[in-house]
Amino acid sequence: MNFGKIFTIFRKELKDTLRDRRTIIFTFTVPVLAVPLLMLGIFKLMAGQQQKMEDRRQEIVVTGWENLPADLAEILPADSTLEFTTESDFGQTNSDSLQAALLRGEFAALLVVPPHFEDGLRLESQVELEVFYDRAEDESRTALGKLRELLKPYGDKLADARLAARDLPVDLTEPFIISPYNIASPQKFAAQGLGRMLPYFIIIACLLGAMASAIDLGAGEKERGTIETLLVAPASRGEFVLGKYFTIMLMSTVAGLLSLASMTVFFKYFASDPALKGLSEMINIQLEFSTVMLVLAVIIPLAGIFAAILLSLSIFAKSAKEAQSYVGMVNLAVILPAMVSLLPGIKLNHQIALIPIVNISLVIKDGLAGTLEWQYVLTAFVSTTIFAGIALYFCKRWFEREQVLFRM
Repeated sequence: MNFGKIFTIFRKELKDTLRDRRTIIFTFTVPVLAVPLLMLGIFKLMAGQQQKMEDRRQEIVVTGWENLPADLAEILPADSTLEFTTESDFGQTNSDSLQAALLRGEFAALLVVPPHFEDGLRLESQVELEVFYDRAEDESRTALGKLRELLKPYGDKLADARLAARDLPVDLTEPFIISPYNIASPQKFAAQGLGRMLPYFIIIACLLGAMASAIDLGAGEKERGTIETLLVAPASRGEFVLGKYFTIMLMSTVAGLLSLASMTVFFKYFASDPALKGLSEMINIQLEFSTVMLVLAVIIPLAGIFAAILLSLSIFAKSAKEAQSYVGMVNLAVILPAMVSLLPGIKLNHQIALIPIVNISLVIKDGLAGTLEWQYVLTAFVSTTIFAGIALYFCKRWFEREQVLFRM
């Protein structure tokens, strides 16, 4: 194996790749601009919709309004976040008809005040207010939350008055209080929130970075008719494979790092955006140099797996169009394990650290949150490197078969 020839092939393939406008767009533009903009768009849409729902007045139909105490009957209509309507004003008096209307989305919630409600409060017995809502509808769940917040101060006021009438301390009903003190740093909180999504997008960026160059260096060579010229050059098949392999691997690694860097810059810049004020703590992430080095260390062997698999498929394909079909199936196979970081409660152990893609996703997530256990990182790195070596060996053997190279 002549490393000088491998480097010469690598340099030639890298120059050809960087000259290809389509490859540059898919390798750099998409991870650097499209992915962060997509995530920011999703965040802004979520925050905007939630704010709109909070600002909107949900309608609540009340049956038995006449059973409410006078002071509570004054509090409810004065609230600016909810709109209260009696069953007669709504035009329905039958309970089943009202519940059917609720399911149709004609109003947000149904409040049922029992006939004995005011008497029960006066006698200091516990009474029940029934609230019917549609758990499948966001508007209905929001209305239930607002109603609870509205009624809680009234209930606390009644409890305090009962205690005062008996000359008892107000804190009698609350024998102890729970005082939470957050000890997590803002960096850890931000990394734990955003760190669930970053690994997924970094892995997908690595795959996108490898796809365009792999198709061009395999199936693209066949379409251009230049693969025969390469094969008569004074270099072995293995040297050709390694030259192409390292080119694809470099493009994949750079795409992953650029994706991480661009998303960090984007989220740091937009953390002060008023539209994202509810998410500002989560997206204001700061990356340390050691974290970047960790991400680089684990995505290199992952990029090696992608490079070997995609190059093998590209060499096998008769044309670039056929290669794109094969690469699309790889894309689907990568998405599911890459999404593991989005799932709550899944942690690295020695078994999970052996699973390719899944292990890298969780290592990046833990690295961003600062909760790494290095024995699992080492297991994941060694496991991924071994898989990359096996994939490269298969790719080399694949390239040495004439019926694959000249498949018609």
